[in-house]
Amino acid sequence: RGPNGSGIAETGDLPVKFGPGDKVVWKTSVPLGQSSSILTSSRIFLTASEDERLFTICLDRRTGKILWRREAPRPRREAFHKTHGPASPTPVTDGENVYVFFGDFGLLSYGPDGNERWRVPLGPFVTIRGMAASPLVEDGKVFLVLDDDSGRSFLIAVDAETGRELWRADR
Repeated sequence: RGPNGSGIAETGDLPVKFGPGDKVVWKTSVPLGQSSSILTSSRIFLTASEDERLFTICLDRRTGKILWRREAPRPRREAFHKTHGPASPTPVTDGENVYVFFGDFGLLSYGPDGNERWRVPLGPFVTIRGMAASPLVEDGKVFLVLDDDSGRSFLIAVDAETGRELWRADR
């Protein structure tokens, strides 16, 4: 949604059209996922699912080369609406590390090298459409709103460096 969250580009000179052979700099095949990709100055992060497995993928922004691909634990299979899947939540980055959420596991953080920094199992959740909550990072904290149809909804804040739960507020 851009730097101010409005979904409106504040820069000019954007391409009006592009396609095969027209303004495409690189093309990389990745597994299915409904999350938005996120960017740093040199990397692209996204989540995906393939063969019942969940992944966080890091690509080189300049070349499109996959730098690393990490599988998340998946101790359960949540139900979700046919228009999305288990890799719907969009990751977030502090410019160096990446933070991802999967409803079938919880929160995870990876460093620039792709090594897991920490994990916070959460759930299971009861939803009719599936979990699509995307984390936010601010001031050294990762925030996540988890709405659950069973009445166990809450907002959680964890330390971005360690994954330690700082606080939890019921909805």
